Amino acid sequence: MSLGEMTDGKLRILRAVSTLLEDPSSKITISKIAKTVHVTDAAIYRHYKSKDEIFSSLLAYMETNLLGPLNLDEQGHETAVRMQEVFNHYMDFLEGHPGLARLFLGHGATEASGVAERIKMLHAKMRSQVAQILRTGQGRGQLADGISPEQGTEMFYGLLVSAAMAQVYGFPMVEVEGRWEAFSLTTLGLKVHAA
Repeated sequence: MSLGEMTDGKLRILRAVSTLLEDPSSKITISKIAKTVHVTDAAIYRHYKSKDEIFSSLLAYMETNLLGPLNLDEQGHETAVRMQEVFNHYMDFLEGHPGLARLFLGHGATEASGVAERIKMLHAKMRSQVAQILRTGQGRGQLADGISPEQGTEMFYGLLVSAAMAQVYGFPMVEVEGRWEAFSLTTLGLKVHAA
């Protein structure tokens, strides 16, 4: 689900929940969402039946944005180009959505039913698809010598989790280009900056 397909009211609600997720100290309620959006509780219920449905919609948005780039046709694409596109998309997403970066790490997973399981499944799907891209790259001779697709997946995923943690906790972070350079050198064997 893309944000462009949502009504303005639903979009405002999801943005409010994303903002509320940035503060780990308080439980998210319909009343807090309504207060953030500057509407009544009843107005929230006109768009969503429950908090569970709001979180389901928010997770669908995350899934679309985090799985979408992995599902693109990879024929004719070099592994380095494909992985850099995915990496840049993820960095933009995590930096642009601090509340969702927190949810990506599992914070807020108890806010609504099924959230923890969907986050777990999202991670499993992402890891599996990254590994598949790297397996294809290995078959094409596009991985560094001695690096397996599974090891490359661990390194790539470690960079994502580290970026999310830096975003959530305000940790110092290596610039995105430096992160990509480290991954491309160790996993893809590239010794120059990728374009």
